[in-house]
Amino acid sequence: MSQNMKKICWSVTLFLILNPLISIAMLVLYLVFSSSYSTSHIGWITGFGLIFAVLTNLSITMGYHRLYAHKSFEAHPVLEAFLLFISAGAFQGSCLKWSSDHRIHHRFEDTDKDPYSINKGFWYAHMGWMMRNESVNLPIQAPDLQKNKLVKHQHDYYIFWAIGVGYLLPLLVGYALGNAFLGLVIAGGLRIFFTQQSTFFVNSLSHTMGKTPYSTEKSAKDSLIVAFLTHGEGYHNFHHKFQFDYRNGIRWYHWDPTKWSIQLAALTGLARKLKTVHFSEILKARLQVEMEKFSHSKFYEERIVPLHEKIIQSQARFEQLKLEYKTAGQEKVDMMRAEVKLAKIEFKANMKMWKVLVKSASAV
Repeated sequence: MSQNMKKICWSVTLFLILNPLISIAMLVLYLVFSSSYSTSHIGWITGFGLIFAVLTNLSITMGYHRLYAHKSFEAHPVLEAFLLFISAGAFQGSCLKWSSDHRIHHRFEDTDKDPYSINKGFWYAHMGWMMRNESVNLPIQAPDLQKNKLVKHQHDYYIFWAIGVGYLLPLLVGYALGNAFLGLVIAGGLRIFFTQQSTFFVNSLSHTMGKTPYSTEKSAKDSLIVAFLTHGEGYHNFHHKFQFDYRNGIRWYHWDPTKWSIQLAALTGLARKLKTVHFSEILKARLQVEMEKFSHSKFYEERIVPLHEKIIQSQARFEQLKLEYKTAGQEKVDMMRAEVKLAKIEFKANMKMWKVLVKSASAV
């Protein structure tokens, strides 16, 4: 028993348990026995807490995750400072440690070396891994981030920034809104708890619920529901297949507030060099997954494989013609425009045929 107790990281474990319990208990007791608050106090502070919660989550998904862990884009120092400042109040560790652990997760996904492998259970991937010294104390392996002065500063003084942003800032804002105590409890303790659970869902629910349209080899899954719960991180199968893409939801309508925030930052000059995976690579991955269902059938050899090759060829031709059209001289523009349209029609026709074949084959 004593050996198991030594394996527990007590500082993290106690915080994860006591923060929500104490926050809820204090809030309930205050609302029941105190008369020094009003409905407007609760409303304004809850409103601030919700806004602060959104900013906290975005600072993790946009900052810790896509900017630092994956280098999916480059940020202006002003944006970097803002993200690192707000994210400290999430109480999820320093950016340097968080990003290093996350890179290890991708490098050793679903193996024993994965710090929060879903193969060790939902609870372990969600929160349990943080309660064990062996996974919490993994050495930092991010030399590029250690050279970043802002990241290094946040890491060296993390506990001061965490307490200051996570608890003192909500207390001060609550005071300005008429009730410091409610600010501390609602926008402080409870916000930390709920935003942590949102991030933790990426490690647990995103590897449990959803579909695998881009890779069946990975436990990560795509789910709209999880995307809503995690500010867009729910398109996780795509992310694990193409981890350096700044997007998780690649369609314009996919729920991905983190993607939209990065795009907004790019429009205002605060972000640049947004990395994306070429459409042809995404298409190949999706078609490959759909082909796997029929790989041992005669239908696969006779119809699926030839059509797959036609789709890839027509898509490549369409992309090549688009490129040539952009650089064509004025005398060739009209002719090239027609060729591009025809290539697009051919590609779409092949894709429609593919959908019909796959649907009919699945129904057999």
